Amino acid sequence: MAGEWIPIDLALDSKPEVQELIDLTGEPVEVVCFRMFKLWGWASLNSEDGTARVTPARLSRLCGGDERFWLSVETVGWLTFDAEAGTASIPGWGRRFSQSAKSRALHLERAGRARRTCADGALKRIKSARDPCAQAQQKRTREEERTNSSSSPPVDVDKDGGTLRAAWNAAAEAAGGRLKPWGPDGLPEAALERLREPGWLSEALQAIERLPRCRYFSSPVPLSQFCGSRGGRRFTRRVLDQEFDNPRHAPSGGGRAGMADDRPPAEGWAGNDLERFEATKRSLAQLSAQIQEGLA
Repeated sequence: MAGEWIPIDLALDSKPEVQELIDLTGEPVEVVCFRMFKLWGWASLNSEDGTARVTPARLSRLCGGDERFWLSVETVGWLTFDAEAGTASIPGWGRRFSQSAKSRALHLERAGRARRTCADGALKRIKSARDPCAQAQQKRTREEERTNSSSSPPVDVDKDGGTLRAAWNAAAEAAGGRLKPWGPDGLPEAALERLREPGWLSEALQAIERLPRCRYFSSPVPLSQFCGSRGGRRFTRRVLDQEFDNPRHAPSGGGRAGMADDRPPAEGWAGNDLERFEATKRSLAQLSAQIQEGLA
């Protein structure tokens, strides 16, 4: 792939969110899909984290439709407006449209192309562990990792550990109970292992700065969890990819496909979030009444 691009689901037109938008707005499926494509493409060019200074009226000028259409997009969970800040954000941006998500997609495409090139009909039935192309790729990857590791500057675990502890406790104090402070005892073993990885401390400091804004966690996050990993992915990387930005909630009875799982629930909101949510509900209730009157 070359130039600017974004991944698009081939089943976009049949997703429940698109079908719901058709019902809410009365627009045909091709119009709804094209406007969503315009939204995601514009955001990819003008935002690094899926949040941009844009209002429903501006989106109407940029991507077509009217304010009612983009408020309906918010209703199905594919957009979130912050009227006070004058911004809009796209839930799940880190998993679908970020640079790391694109890199993963390109890697999968290259790996698939390599397997197709070096395998005939018989080799396709051989497990990837015995695939000579896969073994050669793994060997090259290990050699690159050793080269990068040997060329990196030495890691001072004691000094970096003090930096990590200070940054963590400062964030815990400012976060008002969202992070669990770390006492004067030695750092957890997971932290010592991570600090030996060149470049991890810089990644951790960025993640610590972002972590207090993550609404996924219902209890204070401990340092040991922050330094861990799951499924081969570091916790810090998942924070920077915005996987924990939205509150955790149980899926609905029938479940929803695509990005609907990113829709934040109304329960448990407070302060400005609750006020904005209630204002949005009132606006959507008025919009629904207007639609019903038009259908009558």
